Amino acid sequence: MTKEMTILILTIVFMAMGILYQIAIGAIYQRMIHQADTLSGMDNKLLNQCKERFVNCYKLNGGVANIPVFVDKYINRIRILGMSISFMKHLSGQLMLAGVFVAGFGVCSGIVEGRKLIDLLPFYIISLFGIYLYLSVMSIVDMPNRRKMLKTNLTDYLENTVAQRLEHGIMEKEKLLWELAQEKNAKAERRSKAQLDSIEENENEELFDDEKLDGKTSVFSQEEAHELEELLRSIIGNKV
Repeated sequence: MTKEMTILILTIVFMAMGILYQIAIGAIYQRMIHQADTLSGMDNKLLNQCKERFVNCYKLNGGVANIPVFVDKYINRIRILGMSISFMKHLSGQLMLAGVFVAGFGVCSGIVEGRKLIDLLPFYIISLFGIYLYLSVMSIVDMPNRRKMLKTNLTDYLENTVAQRLEHGIMEKEKLLWELAQEKNAKAERRSKAQLDSIEENENEELFDDEKLDGKTSVFSQEEAHELEELLRSIIGNKV
C-alpha cells in the first residue's frame, strides 16, 4: 500500500467517524423526543432512569421545586458508552479536523515530493466532500433545537403526568393513614369504655355484697342481742 493511499484511508476514516458521531447524536435525541412525546418512556432506558430519579427525588423532598432545572441536569448527565452527548459532539468535530489535517499533510507531502496537481486532487475532493457532508448532517441533526424539544417534552411528561400521579398517590396514602388512625382511636375508646363499665360493675357488686353483709349483721340490735343471751342462759340453767 502506497503512502498516498494510506493517507487517503486515514482521512476517510476520521471524517466518517466524525459524521457517524453526529448521526448517533441525532438518533439518540430523536428517539428520546418521540418516546417522551408519546409517553412511552418506559421502553427507553434513559427516560426510565430519568423517571426513577424524579420519583425518588419527589418522594425524598416532598416534591421537585424546579422541574426544568432537574431535566437540564439529567440531560447533561446522559452517558452513551461512558461519553456524554456534549463530549460526543466535540469529539465529532475533532475527528473532522483530524481528517482535514491528514488530507493537508498528504497534499504537503505530495508537493514536497514533486507530485502533479492531478495526483493531489483526491485529497482536495475528499476533504471538501467530507466537510460538506459533515455540515449537512450537523444542520439536519440540529442539536440545540433537538435538546430544547427533548427538554420541553420531558418537562411536560414529568410535570403533568408523573408528578400528578405521585401527588394523587401521596394524598391517597395520607387519607388511608388518617382513616386507620381514626379507626384505631375508635377501637381504643371502645376498649377504655368497656374497661370502665367493667370496673363500675365490679364496684356495684362489691357495694351490694357489703350492704348484704351489713343487713345480715344488723338483724338484732345490741339490746335485743343481750336480752336474747340472758334468755338463753336462763333456759339452759332451768334445764340443768
